[in-house]
Amino acid sequence: MPRPSSWLSTTASTLGGELARIGLTVPTNQLEDLLTERVAAVAEQMRITERTARQYFDHDTLRTLARELALCIKEEAPGADLLTLPRTAAMPLSTLGATIAALGGADKDPDESATAMALISTLGVLARDHDGDLPAVWVPEPLLMRAARLIENTTDLVHQGCPLPPDVAEDVRPHLQKTLREDAARLRALIPDTGRRSGSGLWAVPDDPS
Repeated sequence: MPRPSSWLSTTASTLGGELARIGLTVPTNQLEDLLTERVAAVAEQMRITERTARQYFDHDTLRTLARELALCIKEEAPGADLLTLPRTAAMPLSTLGATIAALGGADKDPDESATAMALISTLGVLARDHDGDLPAVWVPEPLLMRAARLIENTTDLVHQGCPLPPDVAEDVRPHLQKTLREDAARLRALIPDTGRRSGSGLWAVPDDPS
């Protein structure tokens, strides 16, 4: 069996692949933290070593775990084409611009970069389609949720000391972190309160393609 660090990296990569199949991107370090917690929980529950517990995290288990994670954030409509979803949230043009700028910073994490670029592209299409006389662009709620999560992840990376762009001075880091946090909060403020929704939520997790 690979050394723990190698096992963790490989297993997190496999889990990330399963999540990608249903349209979700999660930073590798977060998946590693999750797996570490799950392995420890299994070891404690079964009264076995963590090394032995890792044997229970086979491909089928990881696929099930991926779908469990998808259900936790089902209102992001994982796997769905955002352009086909109802456009029910009004996004002010100023917020749209700030969101595009914030998502551009998601390239600090290679796991998030492709997803961020896809969201920027979608926002561009929505902006192109909107009525120029209106002060806001109508967008799907899951887009707001996905964008807010990515920006929050970027905020965490900045807080943890990730490298800044060459033209950004280190003393700007606190301001950048504050701005990103505000951008994410502004997006979440546009999302209707989901706590009062009944049933399984607005957005369904897609069927397993396999």
